[in-house]
Amino acid sequence: MLATLLVALLIGAPRATPAASIEARWSPAADVDGIRVWSAKTDRQYWGYARGRVLAAPEVIFRRISDFESLPRMYPWLDRVRVLERGEDTALVYFHYDLPWPLSDRSYTARHHWWTEPSGTIVLDVEDANDTAPPVADGAVQVRQVLTRIVMAPALDGTASDVEYLFRADVAGFLPQSVRAQTAWKVPLNVVLSMRHSLESRYAHR
Repeated sequence: MLATLLVALLIGAPRATPAASIEARWSPAADVDGIRVWSAKTDRQYWGYARGRVLAAPEVIFRRISDFESLPRMYPWLDRVRVLERGEDTALVYFHYDLPWPLSDRSYTARHHWWTEPSGTIVLDVEDANDTAPPVADGAVQVRQVLTRIVMAPALDGTASDVEYLFRADVAGFLPQSVRAQTAWKVPLNVVLSMRHSLESRYAHR
């Protein structure tokens, strides 16, 4: 069932991601407040996939996550964001994470591309752009092979969204495989949780 859903997620939109993600053997990783998460490994690459409902319309979620400069307010370790280029449906963005000791800081640059389907579903693709972007001498370990697809589909007559988040990245550095694997599935989980906490009224007034 999960494999079928991922095939639809990956090849049902204008820009397809590598076939390795479809062929991966996915295992359940977590179930937090109704957000279900899976993990997979393919050829030393670690993947994460999360699916859950957020009580906000797709366009509301997209406005929040595409306001790149404001993202550090949602993610405590993300301390620097710089938009290098921006068009009508694309953006080139640099991210820097100030991680707690003993972890080294991480940074990367990624190309973002988004579109809205006739159904009202909004899709956001994020791809590694470290090699094509201007170099940044920040002293951080460079995250590579970033590949993300976020799908925000209307639910509950458009007042909510069913969010799917597929993620892959090499966090690099001297980290054990177990940490790399956990990072791959914890990123999608934490992003969907952050969407809820920043957008849903039941959290906004706490």
